[in-house]
Amino acid sequence: MMKNTNTQLVIGDKNYSSWSLCPWLLLKMYNIAFEEVQIPLFRKDTAERLGPYSPSLKVPVFIHEDVTVWDSLSICEYISENLLNEAGWPQNKKRKAHARSVSAEAHSEFTRLKKEWPMNCCISCKLWPTENLQNEIARIDAIWSCCRRRFGQNGNYLFGRFSIADCMFAPMAICFESYGAELCSEANSYKQTLLTNPFVERWLELSKTESQPVTLAYASSA
Repeated sequence: MMKNTNTQLVIGDKNYSSWSLCPWLLLKMYNIAFEEVQIPLFRKDTAERLGPYSPSLKVPVFIHEDVTVWDSLSICEYISENLLNEAGWPQNKKRKAHARSVSAEAHSEFTRLKKEWPMNCCISCKLWPTENLQNEIARIDAIWSCCRRRFGQNGNYLFGRFSIADCMFAPMAICFESYGAELCSEANSYKQTLLTNPFVERWLELSKTESQPVTLAYASSA
C-alpha cells in the first residue's frame, strides 16, 4: 500500500496515546493509504511540534486534502463519511444507533479508567481497582457482553463486522490486559478478539520500540 501524502494522521507515542490508536486502526482495517506523522508526547517541544497540525495541540489529528479534523471520534466519523461510504458503522439503523451510543460513551465517560489505568502497552501487572474504577469496568463489561449477545451474530466484533465501536474500545482492551481486569467470559472473549487483531498486534509490537519518558499523562490525546 502506497502512502498518501494528501492524507496524514498525526499521532503520539504508540505506547501511551490511546486515542491515536482509534483512527489508526480504522484506516488500517479498511486499507486506506495515509502518511503517519508521529510526534512524541511529554517532551518540551511537543506543543511546538504539534502547532502546525493541531488546533488543540493534542493528538490525533487527521488531515485529508484541505480538511483538518481533530478528536478521535470525530476523525473516525469523518473517515467513515468521506472515505468509506459510511462503512465504518453497522448498516442496520438499530445497530448503528447502538454502536454510535457506546462509542460516544467510550469517548466521553470512564474517567477513572483513563486516570488510574492509562494505556501503557509495555506494562503487565495485576492491579486491584478502586471501587469507582470497578464500577466503570463493570459497565464496560456489560457493554461488551450485551453487544455481543444482541448484535454479534455475523462476526467476532461488537456488532459482528468490524466498526468504529471496536476502534474506540481497543485501547481499553489493552488497558484491561495490562492491569489484569477481571471480566465475564463473553467480555473476555471480545477482549481477546481485539488483542489478536493483526493491526492491534502490530501497534503493540511498534510500541515496544519507543523510548519511555518518566512523566506520563492521559490528557495529551483526545
